[in-house]
Order: sequence, then C-alpha cells, then structure tokens
Amino acid sequence: MIPTELKYSVIKNIYEKLSPYVLKTPIIKNPLYLNEFFNTNLYLKLELFQNSGCFKVRGAINNILNLSKEQKSAGVTAVSAGNHAIATSYASNLFLIKNKIYMYKLANKYRINKVKSLNANLFLTDPVNAFKNAEEASSEGYFFMHPFDGKFMIQGNATLGFEITQQINDLDYILVSVGGGGLISGIGSIIRQKFPKCKIIGIEPLKSNGMTESLKKGFPLKKVKMDSIADSLSPPLHMEYSFNICKNVIDEIVNVTDQEIVEAMKFAYNHYKFILEPACAAGLAALSGPLKNNLKNKKTLLILCGSNIDLLTWIKNTS
Repeated sequence: MIPTELKYSVIKNIYEKLSPYVLKTPIIKNPLYLNEFFNTNLYLKLELFQNSGCFKVRGAINNILNLSKEQKSAGVTAVSAGNHAIATSYASNLFLIKNKIYMYKLANKYRINKVKSLNANLFLTDPVNAFKNAEEASSEGYFFMHPFDGKFMIQGNATLGFEITQQINDLDYILVSVGGGGLISGIGSIIRQKFPKCKIIGIEPLKSNGMTESLKKGFPLKKVKMDSIADSLSPPLHMEYSFNICKNVIDEIVNVTDQEIVEAMKFAYNHYKFILEPACAAGLAALSGPLKNNLKNKKTLLILCGSNIDLLTWIKNTS
C-alpha cells in the first residue's frame, strides 16, 4: 500500500514546487548494438546531470521548502560520506540557510572539496561520532536532514519517478540502485501507481547488501556490513519508514560484485563517455551480469543516479 503522502497527485504538486530549483534530466534510448549486448530494450535516465551531481538534491530542497520560518532561521544539519552532504550544502546555500555538515574523515577528497566550495560549515569526523554530532546540532535547533529516510526526503525522491512518467509512456522493468532505500521507495511508489505492471528491481552491492538481508528478515537491520567500492550504497543501518515502503514496492533485489561494478564503470566510459561513480554503475553491472538473460525484448529503464567522482579516483577504482 502506498502512503497517502506519496500518492501521485501529491507528488505532482511537489514536483511543480521543486521545478524552479531542479533540472528535468533527459531519458535517452540505448543504441541498438548495446541493446543486443544487454539483451533488452534499454532506456537511461540521466540523473547524473542533476544539480549537485546527484538525485539527492530533490529530497534536500523538498525538506527545506517544508521548514517553518523558525526552522529555516535555526539552520539544517546532515551526516554523509558524500552525496547527501553535497546536496544539503547546495540546497542550504541556494536558500541562504546556515548549516552544520558532518562528513567522514576518510571521505573522498573531491566530495569534501565540493562541499567546501558550497560555503558549508563542514566538520570532519568518524562514522561512529558523526550521528552523535548531528544529534548535538539538532539539540541546538538545527533541523536534521536524514540521508535517505523521512517523509520530505522520500517525497523529493518520488519527483524523479513522477518526471519519468511524464517522459515515457510505459515500462516493463525499472532498475534502481539501492543504499538506504530512499530513492527506490520514492520512485517505486510512483511507478507502482502509474505503471502497475512494471517490475521494480533494486540493485545492491554484494559487500553492502543490507536491504537484501533486511527484506529476508522482514525488518530493517540496525547494523549492516559496509565493505563495497560503492560507498554511496553502503549505509550503516536501515530505517523503518523507508524500509516499509521498499517492502511494498520492490519486486526483486539483485546483488552485484565490486568487480562487476568496476567493469560497468569501464563500460560506461567506453560506450557512453560517462564517468560514473560506483553506485551509479551498479545497474549496468546487473544488466551485464545477473540480469543479462532475464529482460529479453523488455522495455527497461535504468536510473543513472549520480556521478560525484573525480577523474583520479575513477582511474584508481578501475585500474
């Protein structure tokens, strides 16, 4: 069952409110010879070209638009290894709202520098203390913007699903990378309403497959392994709200190895000239791996969700 706050008409209104601040990213049809390689009729949603380089800006801006005047005055806080920190910094800078952003000391230097370039009040810490730091900021009045959970975050993500339904008539399959589940819960809620026959497939790294394990057990795990090259798909835990939506919208979840992700990153550069971060390449890895013979002659859409990676890191990952 789709929550009331994620009904199609509700998300349509939110999409219209977000439209001045986010890009309508294109969908492209895969070249014929690559359809033959993947054994499916593939379309690519190029959300990697979104403001801030990732889909997460949709949820960040929707959060800020729903803050009261007092909350906006108090500011926002966020914890992230990269993409959510960038999106929150971008959104708070856009609306001239102060922030406290906590990133991991070992986070990618490119992402750290990108957050700094957005005038963020940045603090580098470790994963154990990052959420504690954000809780302290919340006690000071800062609004905590969760990286993948909460009504406003997932509504923002759902606008990506709404946008897809405005660009394409129908689908047999849609493939979405899964970390905490915020993206697939938002997109999946809209696709389930508009294209009810479409199968929604989540793609997760084998070394960080907390959603796979949570779905098997029937509840969100509060501690999961985080050992994948796809750090954007490696949350330390899962949350009840987003998990319950995922449980209702995901038809299948597929795991890919880090080596399959690396090969997909190379493939994306060689054939599309896209430099993808590992999380974004996970879907291509699934198409050329575990899903290759499962989607024959089906109309399939793959979300390319972001590309906050620098050239040197990309070369290091793919060498």
